[in-house]
Parts: sequence; structure tokens; C-alpha cells
Amino acid sequence: MKSPVTGNPMELVREKRVLEFRKESFEIIYHYYRCKDTGEEFEDDHMGDLNLDQVYNAYRVRHNLPFIEEIKNIRSQYDLPATAMSEILGFGVNQYRLYETGDIPSETNARLIQMAANPDEFLRLVELSDAVHGRQKEKLLKRISELKEGQTAWAPITEKMLGGNMPSEYNGYRRINPERAYHMVRFFADNISPLKTALNKLLFYADFYHFKQFGTGISGLSYRAIQWGPVPSQFDYLFKMAEESDIISLKYEIWDGDKEMVIIDPSANQVFRNELFTPDEMNSMQTVLEKLKPVKTKQLVDISHKEPAWKENIEGKKLINYQYAFELLAL
Repeated sequence: MKSPVTGNPMELVREKRVLEFRKESFEIIYHYYRCKDTGEEFEDDHMGDLNLDQVYNAYRVRHNLPFIEEIKNIRSQYDLPATAMSEILGFGVNQYRLYETGDIPSETNARLIQMAANPDEFLRLVELSDAVHGRQKEKLLKRISELKEGQTAWAPITEKMLGGNMPSEYNGYRRINPERAYHMVRFFADNISPLKTALNKLLFYADFYHFKQFGTGISGLSYRAIQWGPVPSQFDYLFKMAEESDIISLKYEIWDGDKEMVIIDPSANQVFRNELFTPDEMNSMQTVLEKLKPVKTKQLVDISHKEPAWKENIEGKKLINYQYAFELLAL
């Protein structure tokens, strides 16, 4: 970006700063351009959004408030318009839609939204309200009944194993969606059929590159530093569940006489579901694919070993804070 003052190229600066929001302080990685000639600082729209989103994400985590995606998904599971959802919860007619577009709810409203995620609790709220009637209410009650019947004790266990139940700096501020995580694996299986070791790095780079650009990850996976580089914290479980869901196939081969290698192949019975991802998420995965597809597995491991995310967490095999995304070297 060129300086609006001198017309000369400016330098991109990332540094820790403390910003205030609702009378509270939050340390973020602040992004801006600096004019080398005058020392003045400038933000473009993307940087401004990224800086503010970091603050908002930290605020939501501190106060255990739902994130935008969770707010959207709760309404979507009941197939309700935003106005009806608002009325059932006792909000203003347009308030739920505002929360879905970025407004941060009060703690009282946040708890109601979080309660609504549970079909049993939501049924109580529906019965207490006078927001839906007739055929719309019949349809809603049928949907709630279907959700209750479809509940499984395994879902919370899967979420906890893969990325944690609540958004945080260790899962890219995304609540894990197992199906999306499985299809993220499928994306790379379709395009490369990589070794398990390589795929772990591709997932890491896709999630962390997206966080670098937008302040959130893609999958909701948490990552850990181990001998062979950054990996999803429970990668064996991830691949096993993706295979059980018939999204990928794990192929075992013996190399060099005694080394068992695992290759990730796409399943023939399903196709990659790109509708699970936003255009920006697809672009991030595609960028990682184009950049790293030609790189052999051993080289990819060596590249990942240069990342601060790995170097500063390998001792103790710690979980990796997504803030390390802003220090990515390979992308």
C-alpha cells in the first residue's frame, strides 16, 4: 500500500497493543501500515475489521457469549425466520438478525440464545411465548421433536475431542463442526491423497492462514506441537471419525520394508461438500493447496519446524494459540 501523504510504499506492521471495548482492556495483534517518511499510521478496511474482530472475539470468550456462527446455527436448526426467533426469545423484532450480523448480545440475551440451542429448553420458551401460531407452530413443534429424537450422547464427546465445546484462542474462535472438519480433510484428499503426516500440516496451514487473514479459523480444530510438526490435537480420532462417516478412506502401505504409511484417499460414496464453507474459507484452503501441493512430506515437516507456532510449543507438546497465525512464515 502506498502512503496517501508521499505516494511511497509503506511497511506493514504487526505489534501487540491494548484496545478498549465496553470499558475493558484486550491485548491484540494490531495491524497497520506505517509511512516510512512521516511515521504516520494507516489502516485499510480489511485491517480495521481484523483489529476489531480480535477485540470482539476476546470479549465474547471472556464473557462466554455466543459467536455469530453459533447464533445463526441455533436459529437454522429450527428453520425459523429471524423475526420469529426474536419474538420467541422476547427480543425486539429485528434484534436476532442484528446479532447474526455482528452485534454483541448482552449477557442476559446471550444466555437465552444459548438455552435455545437445547430443544427441550427451546420448547419451554416456545410454549411461554405467543410468537408462533397455527401451522407454523405445528411445524416448529414437529421440528423440535425431530431434534430431540436425533440427539446423541456421542456428539458432545466428538466436539470435545476435536476442538473443545466453546470457541477460544485454541480453536480459532470456532466451535467445532465435525462434518466441516471431515470435509476439510476431504478437500485435501480429493486434490492430493496425501500421507497422514502431510495432511496434518495442510490442515494446520489452512486454519492458521485463514486466521491470519480474518481472525478466525475454519474447522474449529485445536492443534498441538509434536515431533513431526503442528498437528490437530486428536488427529487419529479425526481421521477415524471421517472414515466412519464414509467421507475418506485410510489406506495402509508398507514403505522401505518396515514403515507403515497411512494415505488419505477420498471415499467413493460421497463428494466434497463445498457448501459447508464460505467463499473466503474455500479461498484459504485453495491458497494452501496451491502453495504446498508441490512440497514433499519431509520438506513440509521441515518447513513447519521453522514456524514459531511449533518452535515455541514443542517443549511439553503444548496446544498452539491461534495468535501464532500472525507469525506464519510459509504463507
